[in-house]
Amino acid sequence: MYRKQRKQSRGRKRKAAACAGMICSLSIAITGCGQDSVQAAEKVAEDALTVQVTSPALGELALQNEFIGTVTPEESVYVISKVSAEVLSTEVSVGDQVEEGQILCQLDSEAAELQMASAKVQQSSAQMQVKSAQAGVNTAEAGLASAKAQVESTNAQLDAQLGGQKNLNLYQLQIQEENMKTQIGHMEDQLGDLKEDIADARDDKSDLKDARDQARRQLKQAQTQYAQARAEVAALEPGDYEAEQKIIKEQYNNDQAAYEYELDRKKEALKQAENLLAQAQSAASALENGYEQAKQGIEQAENTQEQLENSIGDAYQGLQQTEAVFNITNEQVYSDTEKVIAASKAAAATGLQQAETTVDTAKLGVEASQIGVEGAQIAVDSAQYQLDMYTLTAPISGVVEAVNVDVHGFATPQSPAFVISDKSNMKVTFYVSSEVRKTLEKGDNVHIDQNGVEYEGTITEIGSMADQATGLFQVEARISDEKGGLMTGTNVKVLAYTYRQEGAYLVPYDTVYYDESQAYVYVVENGEAKRRDVSCGIFDEETMTVLEGISEADQVIVTWSSDLRDGVKIKVQETPVDAAQEEVSE
Repeated sequence: MYRKQRKQSRGRKRKAAACAGMICSLSIAITGCGQDSVQAAEKVAEDALTVQVTSPALGELALQNEFIGTVTPEESVYVISKVSAEVLSTEVSVGDQVEEGQILCQLDSEAAELQMASAKVQQSSAQMQVKSAQAGVNTAEAGLASAKAQVESTNAQLDAQLGGQKNLNLYQLQIQEENMKTQIGHMEDQLGDLKEDIADARDDKSDLKDARDQARRQLKQAQTQYAQARAEVAALEPGDYEAEQKIIKEQYNNDQAAYEYELDRKKEALKQAENLLAQAQSAASALENGYEQAKQGIEQAENTQEQLENSIGDAYQGLQQTEAVFNITNEQVYSDTEKVIAASKAAAATGLQQAETTVDTAKLGVEASQIGVEGAQIAVDSAQYQLDMYTLTAPISGVVEAVNVDVHGFATPQSPAFVISDKSNMKVTFYVSSEVRKTLEKGDNVHIDQNGVEYEGTITEIGSMADQATGLFQVEARISDEKGGLMTGTNVKVLAYTYRQEGAYLVPYDTVYYDESQAYVYVVENGEAKRRDVSCGIFDEETMTVLEGISEADQVIVTWSSDLRDGVKIKVQETPVDAAQEEVSE
């Protein structure tokens, strides 16, 4: 309806201009005299109407709609403390540019550091137990080597001829003597290492005792603070004594809000005291366990030392026996009955089997100790994880948009300490109707205008569910902001192509006329203007699409005249008019 009225308005303007021209011509003719004027008018009527034409061309017409959008970064993160602790320092302010991993603030980590110290002491104790168990394996292997040598010696005695047995025994006893001396040397080296480990463990035990005593003091302090905080809350909370409650409230000038605020503040302090008490109890318990484990580790090492010293004594005794046997064998012919030799062989084999069992048992002890080391490493890693929680770092690179903690204040998991936004990639969010949503696609370009500054964007997301409050669909577009002028939360104008028509003929808007609801144009046929009914599509201020009724071979008349009608003689102006660029004069 609006388009039709607009066409009629422009038509009236053209008719008025034409009438003015005709009146001017008539006035000139009347000033001439009589019959010449009539003849001149008849001649004008007989002349053809000069018009401009255009040839329709297939093309595309796109229409834009304007929306209001909100600018936000594509990525914003909230940095939230995983623990409740006092803030010792803050390293950034609002507006600062930070890099991923950069320290934002440091929290009080004393309790976590004590837990880490306890875990490291436990780890040291477990490692010492592994060394002690390994020393036991070495001792058992030395015994096994000695047993093997004894078995070989016994077998050699059985296999040797009686005449050459002495020389063979002397040789074997000499080899056995050298092996036993070597094993004694190894065991003495192990004994020296074990003594050093015991000394280190005792130093660790002393350090752990100091840490345990410190943790006990901190626990006692936390218990005192907790009792004080609990007493302060109990003093403010309603009780059985109405008169005492009245006096407390009067201290706050009968201001209920001040009383409730003070009560909430005391309760928060009580909660923090409870957390500190729990942390102190955990640290004290961990250090007590670590101290006991260190004591047990030292006791085990001392037992191992005693066993190793006994083994060395036994080895020296065996060496003396071997040397004595060597001397006796060197002085007399060695001869035994088969029964004695067989018994010796059986005893040697039994000793070898026992030595192998001892080695296997010692290796199992090493494996058990290694499991303890792995558990201690897990405890250290856990303590390190807890300790890392007291240092807040930037998870992404970007701009600090909010700082919600202060030095000597408390950071809690209930609220974000920092907000960081990556402003290298900004987006605009706007809302469209269901009809407009059907016309948009991901990848479509949009234009953004913020106070006269223009930006380009690309649609990345189109919502599939309408907002319950407005019934509109959310659309997001990524913005190219090389100037860095877009601020988070600002409103901008968004221009998007919402309606398109392809494969239609494009003609100037003013070439289309209406007869009631029927659209038509004038085309040139055999030197005359012919009305051609058409079916039209979308249009803007200059161009309209024609879907049916014309072709590229037609010449559409673009010149308006009051004399333009179906069948009138026309003359086509030589200069052609392009359908997509013509501007119709009003």
